[in-house]
Amino acid sequence: MQEFEGKVAVVTGAASGMGRAFAERFAEEGMNVVLSDVEEPALEATVAELRQRELEVTGVTANVADPAQIEALAQSTLDTYGGVHVLCNNAGVAGDLDFVQERGTPLWEQSPRLWDWTFGVNLHGVLHGIRTFVPIMIEQNEPGHVVNTASMAGLLGGSAAGIYGATKHAVVRISEALYFQLQERDSQVHASVLCPGIINTRIFSSGRNRPDDQWAEGEQPSAEETAARIAEGDQFFAHGLPPRQVAEQVLGAIRDEQFWILTPDVPLDRIRSRTEHIVTGTNPPPPQPLVRPSN
Repeated sequence: MQEFEGKVAVVTGAASGMGRAFAERFAEEGMNVVLSDVEEPALEATVAELRQRELEVTGVTANVADPAQIEALAQSTLDTYGGVHVLCNNAGVAGDLDFVQERGTPLWEQSPRLWDWTFGVNLHGVLHGIRTFVPIMIEQNEPGHVVNTASMAGLLGGSAAGIYGATKHAVVRISEALYFQLQERDSQVHASVLCPGIINTRIFSSGRNRPDDQWAEGEQPSAEETAARIAEGDQFFAHGLPPRQVAEQVLGAIRDEQFWILTPDVPLDRIRSRTEHIVTGTNPPPPQPLVRPSN
């Protein structure tokens, strides 16, 4: 996809972080951009700020875990702009991700509601986006691109964040299948998977948007615990790569029809080591501690 002027992009999880950066960068290329997010006040503020820059954007509140809301998002996009050429399935939640404290509750002690919430957003959200938007994009018979946000956790193993990592492994595999299936149909639509490392976003505080009915009894933290956790997470991730840098990578990957998008901080040596252990059938080595990112 080489031409962006006047084309239409849809970005989920667009009220902040990487999604906001994607939307902003697409709009700067002259695209009409639909920003979607479950956090309505933040979405409205982001749309207002971008419109002040005379960028062509609109906002649609939607929970990606609900297929009906994604269908409504697609219909709103078509009603407003008449088509869609770039889809970024970017919305995601931390689930059991615990990068800051580098410890976690074992899988067998995690509540089913945590599993459901994490898989609902991170995995089913991507699936709903594909099922709803890809047929539209194929039918248009125009150049297009789908970018699914996974994580370096979708390429690495270890003991931490087993639920979160499982969702991201699934997104990687689904994206690979989508890439080949589009090729097999000689479609003008292409696909990429984004596997970022540590980015300066608020992913660690995504529990602020977790529905009340998705908490098990006694699991929901107090207001004080939530505030402390958010502050700690924000401090840690503030050292990550700027979302704008990731947006530039994504734009370049769309232009180049590049499938793998890995940010510069992703530990390729650990991915290579893991692959070698798989090929040789040797047991995984002890997991390495997370290294605090630096600018």
